[in-house]
Amino acid sequence: MIENFEKMKKQLSELAGVINSFKSEAVQLRIIELILGDVTEAEETTDGKKPKRKKVTRHQKSTEKKADRTQAATKKRQVAGGGAVATLTQLFESDFFKQPRTINNIIEHCKHNLARTFKANEFSGKLGRMVRGKQLSRRKNKDKQYEYKKP
Repeated sequence: MIENFEKMKKQLSELAGVINSFKSEAVQLRIIELILGDVTEAEETTDGKKPKRKKVTRHQKSTEKKADRTQAATKKRQVAGGGAVATLTQLFESDFFKQPRTINNIIEHCKHNLARTFKANEFSGKLGRMVRGKQLSRRKNKDKQYEYKKP
């Protein structure tokens, strides 16, 4: 394994004071890995049997982690599709808005028929965009609440 074990042991005992001066155990381990990594790389290249180990910098590790997180977030978004906007789009495509509906009617319909619970503010933005896009029309009812209906 390590040809000069006694020499390595002596060098590590000399470095022990410096290594132990760091409070963080992670830092101590990283220093030891760097020291041992250099030694094993030197042995691997002299033997000619094993290829050199590719060193990965901190920047490369952080970008790999960011890529993994972005990939996970993308997968989550692709799987979801059951949010308030998607639900409202489904209701629009069905016959739900043939009758005038208030936001409370929409929330109750989702709660009882779709087993999905939403708040009014989750629907209000999409409803406003649908009104501006002429997909829905809105009027105030006698209780001064907006009712949304297909034109």
